[in-house]
Amino acid sequence: MNENTKVLIGSPVRQPYNILASFISFLKNIIKEDSTIDYFFIDDNDDPNSSNLLKNFSQETKDKVIIEKGEKIDTYVRTEDTHYWKESLIWKIAQYKNRIIQYAKENCYDYLFLIDSDIMLHPKTLSSLISSNKDIICEIFWTRWQKNAGQLPQVWMCDEYSFITKERNEVLTEEEFNKRYTDFIEKLKKPGIYEVGGLGACTLISKKAMNKGVNFNKIYNLSFWGEDRHFCIRAAALGFKLYVDTAYPAYHVYRKEDLKGVEQFRSKCIYEINNSLYINNFVKDFLDKFYCFNYNNIDKFEVNKYLSSNYTEKFNKDKSSIINYIIEKKPVNNINILDINTDKANIDDNKINITCKFQLESKNITENFVKVFTCNLELNTQSMLIESIKLINSDNKPLLGYNILDLLYERIRINKDTGNKLTLAMLVRNESKKFLERVLTHAAKYIDNAVILDDASEDDSVEICKKVFKNIPLTLVENKEHGFSNEIVLRKQLWEITANTNPDWILFLDSDEIFEDRICDIIRTLINEPNFDYYAFRLYDMWDESHYREDFYWGAHKYYRPFLIRYQPNFNYTWEEKPLHCGRIPENIFSLPGCICYVRLKHFGWSTNELRQSKYIRYLKADPEGKYGSLEQYKSIMDENPTLIKWE
Repeated sequence: MNENTKVLIGSPVRQPYNILASFISFLKNIIKEDSTIDYFFIDDNDDPNSSNLLKNFSQETKDKVIIEKGEKIDTYVRTEDTHYWKESLIWKIAQYKNRIIQYAKENCYDYLFLIDSDIMLHPKTLSSLISSNKDIICEIFWTRWQKNAGQLPQVWMCDEYSFITKERNEVLTEEEFNKRYTDFIEKLKKPGIYEVGGLGACTLISKKAMNKGVNFNKIYNLSFWGEDRHFCIRAAALGFKLYVDTAYPAYHVYRKEDLKGVEQFRSKCIYEINNSLYINNFVKDFLDKFYCFNYNNIDKFEVNKYLSSNYTEKFNKDKSSIINYIIEKKPVNNINILDINTDKANIDDNKINITCKFQLESKNITENFVKVFTCNLELNTQSMLIESIKLINSDNKPLLGYNILDLLYERIRINKDTGNKLTLAMLVRNESKKFLERVLTHAAKYIDNAVILDDASEDDSVEICKKVFKNIPLTLVENKEHGFSNEIVLRKQLWEITANTNPDWILFLDSDEIFEDRICDIIRTLINEPNFDYYAFRLYDMWDESHYREDFYWGAHKYYRPFLIRYQPNFNYTWEEKPLHCGRIPENIFSLPGCICYVRLKHFGWSTNELRQSKYIRYLKADPEGKYGSLEQYKSIMDENPTLIKWE
């Protein structure tokens, strides 16, 4: 809610004293967020004590309160079963609401909040409705319209009060009818903002909608009962969509017996507000400590107090870089928190999304700056630890990383969510008589481009690559002299060649690795997901065509390792500088957000006795002391009776 937002809360009132007293008590607790709120009541009470409640409220509050007398010309009958509305009474209420709309227009209010006086509001309802930026939106409440019936919402999808959406000539089976009915009801029980066809009784209306002519006048050629139906149909005809917010449900005192639930509802509101304040204070404390490192307090941040294990591991790895920067630059950082918004609509089980906007002022020995950033956090409310951090700059561009250096460097993160291309990157040497053609033929079904680095092959490997990829853009580089004795040089060479093609996503496969066929069905979904920069898979060491090995030394398939990565040109990739077993992907890839994928990857490099014998000799020759790998595993390659499991 903006500081200068003017809101008029309006209500025609005819209520028993005890119901109205509860209604007013909840009005007093509305969270205003420094905005101006005025009140307009039309006093149609037939109980003078109720009228006195309105008068006392106007005298006690510092807010402006207008009270106009109503026309007590009809009797309103309510029982413990239901309410009975005369036609004349309905249209009298409609005119009352129109009077309030007219006043709001004449006095240039940004919003009018029309609410029935038997509705108890959550303190955050109004701010939630305004923050939705919808022209017409209501807060949900649930009512047993008949005493022995179930609770139903005061919103509907079409006609007079139908919860079912269907095409004009569509005929539904009873099963489909019941499914759509249930889906609608269940959806409204989850926090969110949903488009509806009709609403009422707790409705926020924007200045734009009021100025365009929304009102409660009767539409002469419409027989629907109730002024809210006529309001909604007119609003739709004027081009406005209608919405319901279910984040902070109100409580409806439809019968006197419902008064028994008012204090329980009040306690629930107090708990949620206190919990919200606790979360806000937790987030403020985190932001202030985590993004205000000064050269004299780097070791004072209690990482385990705020961050989940995946971030504590990242932070502990990055800490030395942060310390080096602080020692060199001697920065003094100050943070001014501008806004914290808890997005209740995105609560999932025990997780909650929080959007924080803050101003960072940084002074060091070489430069000073003031910048505004947004930080999206995912907080686990059970552990009270942060599980996700996403940074956004003032241009609304996502940033790489999560820590103070990432803010200071402000490196843009690529998060394209459509039209991404997949580039295969592969290193080959003398593979023509093994699995190369089979591997490439399968990969050709789902890749868009290919980059092949041939390490001075002496067979037909290059020709096979050209043949299989004749219809796929291929970058093929041939080394004149092989360098397989120093694997890191080759891996970095392949990386550089691939990066120079400006790829979206890179799939790093060796020439003896094949995914399950279902990779073809999901690969586009994977690479068009904006939130992840790598996918990790399980690799199975096949000991023949239909069995993989599993024992103490052979359990790669129990772990997920990255093979598919989004290329981030602004990220500083680093490698494990080893001549053997250096990894095909930069070692710091885990600093980026990633995800596991259940599609499995077959590795046929051990699948024949000839291959095992060759690798056994090669590894013992290249690493006789087990400096880069495990000597015990090398020796186990030639086990005569390994434990094999059938591939299912």
